Amino acid sequence: MYIYTNQYKMMPKTKEKLERKYERCKNKFVKVDNSLYREYQNSAYEDLDSAKKEENPRWAITKAYQSLFMMCNSILVRKLGFYSKDHNCVIIALLSENLIPKKLLNKIHKMFEEKDKLFTGLQPKESFFRGISNIRIIRNKYMYLPTTLRKIRTSAEEVIEEVRRLIEILGELE
Repeated sequence: MYIYTNQYKMMPKTKEKLERKYERCKNKFVKVDNSLYREYQNSAYEDLDSAKKEENPRWAITKAYQSLFMMCNSILVRKLGFYSKDHNCVIIALLSENLIPKKLLNKIHKMFEEKDKLFTGLQPKESFFRGISNIRIIRNKYMYLPTTLRKIRTSAEEVIEEVRRLIEILGELE
């Protein structure tokens, strides 16, 4: 019998644990020229547009999540000159290097808090980490589980809208 756990990796709770996790991630980063960040950003917008047009919820959610992942990588490329294929390491790098200003983290936190009261009481960094992890979990369920095992209450349209709002906020980054 196949059992899918709904657990996601938790954000490291201390600065030291976050630094250790970030150090382990560093071998998964690929150096690129900072000027390429626009290509990552454009890919993010293209993937989101494609997700909106997709009729199959599985591929709509996959494309939406991919657009968010590309937007996060665009920030890494622009600010640090590297990207990663490891989704968790992308988020860890963004948080370790404080690349998302507090003002934007607070906007994202408020967005998640309005959507899901479970985010109340979390710090903005933890909210950012969990929010993106939740989107990835939904994507994984659609990608890897048969319909009868998914048990998802979030529609493709809701995921796409959430990703659109996240990308809009991240796009404000200077």
